[in-house]
Amino acid sequence: MAKILGISASLRNARKGSGNKILIDELKAINDEESLKEYLKNQAQIHLQQFVDAGRKEHLPFDEIYTNLKKNKGNVGLSNSEVALPAALWSANQLGSEIEHISLGEYFLESKKKKNEQELIEKINEADGILVSTPVYFGDRSSLSQSFINFIILNRDKLKIIEQKVYAGISVGAKRNGGQETTLIYQLYDFVNIGMLGVGNDSETTSQYGGTGYAGDIGSMGNDDYGLAMSMGTGRRLARVSTMISEYGDYTLVDKLKVQLWILQDKNGFATEKAIEAFSHLKGDVELSIINICNKEIIRCIACDICPTHIDVDRSYRCIIKSKTDDFEHLHEQLLEADVIVPVIYCSKDKSDLVSNYQRFIERTRYLRRGDYVFSDLVVLPFVIEEVGANDNMALRSMTSLMRHHTIIAKPTVLSSYKDEILEFDEAKKELSGQIKIFKKVIISRINLYANTDSNFKYNPVGYVLSAAKEAEDEKLDKRRGMLEKRNEKIDKMKTERLK
Repeated sequence: MAKILGISASLRNARKGSGNKILIDELKAINDEESLKEYLKNQAQIHLQQFVDAGRKEHLPFDEIYTNLKKNKGNVGLSNSEVALPAALWSANQLGSEIEHISLGEYFLESKKKKNEQELIEKINEADGILVSTPVYFGDRSSLSQSFINFIILNRDKLKIIEQKVYAGISVGAKRNGGQETTLIYQLYDFVNIGMLGVGNDSETTSQYGGTGYAGDIGSMGNDDYGLAMSMGTGRRLARVSTMISEYGDYTLVDKLKVQLWILQDKNGFATEKAIEAFSHLKGDVELSIINICNKEIIRCIACDICPTHIDVDRSYRCIIKSKTDDFEHLHEQLLEADVIVPVIYCSKDKSDLVSNYQRFIERTRYLRRGDYVFSDLVVLPFVIEEVGANDNMALRSMTSLMRHHTIIAKPTVLSSYKDEILEFDEAKKELSGQIKIFKKVIISRINLYANTDSNFKYNPVGYVLSAAKEAEDEKLDKRRGMLEKRNEKIDKMKTERLK
């Protein structure tokens, strides 16, 4: 049973002290989603009433209201970002995960004194999954969330197996498009750079960057059904992946980890050469394959309304583009044979000799995502070389694009180059060695879990009218059954051949 630590980064949290445990007990007593929503609405209204009682009705200055609120015991009510967090925790608990809730305001005080520092370290160490819910401030996290990230960095030596812990995030803003996604993306980048594995929300909620809530006033998050659904999807995703990794058991990998380099952008083969060098010293653990997409002809996506063209087995190419001048169809089956996907990207100051198929390729993978997430729970490790002065953001871009494929995001390898020399290359290779050991556990767990459970990650074509109609037609013909049977046959064969 995986343990999920829910962390509230709310600056006006309602729960503290014993109220954290009371919240968990209350969540565990809820049996269905409708009851959960009713509970969250009530708790949000309680928090609003707390503000009224603290002086909002009398129009007291907010600093006075804030002072009065601090006198509350902290055992009832939920702030807006706190409402989204319990929704995720409840969903995780429904899948069998143990759950816990803490408020960062209790650990990072305005006096700059750290309260119960050792307690926080122990809670992080005990957790398999870390779930951070934060309000949005100028398209970014709260200062409490930042304090938590800094705390992890400064106490890295005291934190156990941080590389095996899984991170997911929730953000709540005052507007529907008020910076929730940028907050999640920036925070994801920081947590994976710490060394954690990153996930978003689940396939049921279309695999994006986490939970995004909308609450324009105190007490209003409980009314955001879409945001609550996204938060619940995030809780399920975190629980599934955390459980998967924590339960890999005594299995070992008979063969090698299949690492696939996708050469998406390069200059005179420099990034290709360095990526091969970086992984070649791992040949005892890694089976390396190279797909040089730079030298392929990739027709750009035509943005059709029917993607994929039909339901079929994974090995069937199902993009509407079928042209003799397009190489994507020839790449299709190769792309299905990876455990770890490594997008290889070179960023140069002078773009004149740069060869790139990055954006065209990413666009064209749409049918693979919408073909029921064929890359589900594979590891993505961007390998990016940045020439000094290039000023690109390709590590972040490749992470956020490939995360939409329902993958697990690992810390990217980002190298700086100056006059064709790589800085700190040996250190990067050493770090890759440690990552590969973790990836083995992930893939072992993935194969074992998929072979023993129903892992049907179905894409829901929300917003695509023609695609939805075509899918409904194919469903009537029971085409999905054949696709799932082939997937199950493949994973059963993998368990037999690859695990001992």
